[in-house]
Amino acid sequence: MEKPRRNLMQKDTKKESSPFSLALAMVLSLLFWLILGPYFVTMLGHFNIPYLRANAPFLAMSLGIVASWKLLLTSSPRSLITDHSTFRLILFLKSMGAYLLVAMLFLLLGLMVEPEAYSTSDASILEHLMLLPLVLVLTPIQTSSEEVVFRVFPIRVVQGGRLKRGAVKNVLACVLSAILFTAPHLSNRELGSAENPTLVLVFYALFGGLVTALSIATGGFEPALAVHAANNLFVALICNYQGSSLPSLPLLTTTKAIGTPLDLLQLIIGLLTVFLVVRKDIMAQHHAPKW
Repeated sequence: MEKPRRNLMQKDTKKESSPFSLALAMVLSLLFWLILGPYFVTMLGHFNIPYLRANAPFLAMSLGIVASWKLLLTSSPRSLITDHSTFRLILFLKSMGAYLLVAMLFLLLGLMVEPEAYSTSDASILEHLMLLPLVLVLTPIQTSSEEVVFRVFPIRVVQGGRLKRGAVKNVLACVLSAILFTAPHLSNRELGSAENPTLVLVFYALFGGLVTALSIATGGFEPALAVHAANNLFVALICNYQGSSLPSLPLLTTTKAIGTPLDLLQLIIGLLTVFLVVRKDIMAQHHAPKW
């Protein structure tokens, strides 16, 4: 039984996309985002749904990713997302749950300490229910597209295929992620309305770098996909803030300042909690045989 297993792994290795093709895939996806994105905004803007309009460019990006897989890549989507034989749904759900738990705890703390900074939505229950399916569909598309283009593609290029544990490559991957994740958010409204714009940039950079470290430690990007989706779903459905780049109909809206040390503390505690929850997966990856 051992021989077929080796043959299968050799077959998978031959199907791995080259770093050059991965780099081209990233460029093609970005072109779809930058060139077709504005057209998608115009077309979908006729529906007069702010949340749909805000996510329209990422629908274009997702089409670019699909085109990349059809035209440029030989790897399967699964093999780019994880070094394991299957997508680890349990790891994904644990990561999402841990991050959401911390976000809910900080929200409850804010409601207790500064209740006047929060208000409930004026939208009707019907309006909430009509937007809910759109949020549940568009948010994973948006976050997953960002993760693939700004994390999966470039990190696979830097790491040379499979995620490795070499110190230099790991540090380079995390630094690159911090830069790539921060760059596309420079046009976000949050920078203009933040109490401290520098802290907002630090937030984006930490999110990019630390989540990549988590992905390398677990041998796959399941936690990255989960944490990013959890963050944006929380903003879209539970608690958003005035002037958000992601307009939605959440249960609560806050007037609290953004770009504060408390925001950084919540992010760090949230990601630390995810690390603790998935520590068994990290240990299993550490002791896994190297191929």
